[in-house]
Amino acid sequence: MKKHGAVAAGHDVTARAAADVLGAGGNAFDAVIAAMWAACVAEPVLASLGGGGFVMTRPAGKPPQLYDFFVETPLAKRPREELEFESCIASFAGGVTQEFHGGYGSVATPGVVAGMFKLHDDLGTLPMATLGEPALVAARGGIELNAFQRYVMGIVTPLLAFSADSRLVFGKPGHQDADGFDLLDEGDLHHQPDLADSIDYLLRTGADGFYHGDLGHALVTECREYGGYLSGRDLADYRVLLRDPILIAGRKGRFVLNPPPASGGVLVGFGLKLARDVELGAFGSLRHLEAISRILHATGLVRSEYGASPTILADEFCESYRTMIGERPLSQNGTTHISVVDGDGNLASATLSNGSSSGRMVPGTGIMLNNMLGEADLSPDGFHHWPCGVRMTSMMTPALYLAMNGDAIALGSGGSNRIRSTMMQVMLNIDAFDMTLHGAVAAPRLHVEDDLLSVEPGFDAALLDGLGLEDQHRWDAEDMFFGGVHAAKVSADGQKFSAVGDARRNGHQIVIAPD
Repeated sequence: MKKHGAVAAGHDVTARAAADVLGAGGNAFDAVIAAMWAACVAEPVLASLGGGGFVMTRPAGKPPQLYDFFVETPLAKRPREELEFESCIASFAGGVTQEFHGGYGSVATPGVVAGMFKLHDDLGTLPMATLGEPALVAARGGIELNAFQRYVMGIVTPLLAFSADSRLVFGKPGHQDADGFDLLDEGDLHHQPDLADSIDYLLRTGADGFYHGDLGHALVTECREYGGYLSGRDLADYRVLLRDPILIAGRKGRFVLNPPPASGGVLVGFGLKLARDVELGAFGSLRHLEAISRILHATGLVRSEYGASPTILADEFCESYRTMIGERPLSQNGTTHISVVDGDGNLASATLSNGSSSGRMVPGTGIMLNNMLGEADLSPDGFHHWPCGVRMTSMMTPALYLAMNGDAIALGSGGSNRIRSTMMQVMLNIDAFDMTLHGAVAAPRLHVEDDLLSVEPGFDAALLDGLGLEDQHRWDAEDMFFGGVHAAKVSADGQKFSAVGDARRNGHQIVIAPD
């Protein structure tokens, strides 16, 4: 029987996969799994079977729990001269550039496949073959490349051009040579037959096909021969970890946040606790702008002081988590998010990442591998200095908001280190300013980084002048720089639903409401 619910995601194919599963009688967890499979096809730079992520869950009538299937550092290192670890320069709008690193030497142990199957084992109700079918159809039939995905691909063109396998997947026919590589254009049909075969194989073999079977053997062989770290033991020892979330009291509800070793939830929670105890004024007022900019500045200071005394965080909650974050390598590049709720009160909030992609695919599989070991934030002392065999930390913050009146929201965002400011502001819009879900997501945002205040249009320019912050970047339009919150809401009685896909990141939403 059809399940009522709501979905928000970063692509219409991703959102439709989840909605179709709800329509077939699946619960929110079935739907989010289907959307994760689909995102790896429809959003291939941001999500991949070779990446990692988290799902915050709240089964109806039970406490929330976080599924951590993020990437893990390899169990052993090898001489640097043996590694394939290449610098690539990515170009953003406005001429801004950033250095990334690709090659097998940038690949950390992937967790997405393990995460989907573990979530299915624990909370799913429909067969996994049913949940993977939309992704399988999309990979074989092709997806029309939209403007946002083409833009994301354009940023990391040097990585997508890195290997022959990647050029074959992302390049125009006849323009896939190393010296003449040309990306697919917006509107082109993006076929991924090898990825379809891999999805089909995994639907038949389960997670073992990746961690113990043919796919895993191929990955390990490539790493051994061409300069990667991963071994059979890395794959065999990988486990999905279940964690108790951080719970923060708000003014009219409770925030449920990603716990350590992820850093995003702690920083968002720190900001929300500060905001709860100060007067915020009306949204857009001088008091609001002053308070939010100062709170964001404070979270930035806390983030920069991970190795310092825990007393900088001032309260017992943050002290108890700080050391767990500070010792772990940080990953925070490209991400996508999916939120699903259903009429039974099940909530699922999933955030996925493939870093900026390594440019390496397991040959013949269509699976792009992550480059989490190639991110500059990995180690301030230089690359390859990470501790072995630890779960990497992340700014990703899949979250829930549980209102005192029984309403519940699943939400999360992409946006690198802006996730902390984005999530804090949207949740305050809901909890402190009584905004609708659409209003909370659409409202203009701020971000503070290294004393630079970045501001979306929509705030009073005269009030911004009065903040006393000289270093300001006032954007002309809303932008993906400020994240992209995809959120879904269900009422206490399970009869009313709403969903918002953030336009900043190509958001899509679908509501399946009672007749």
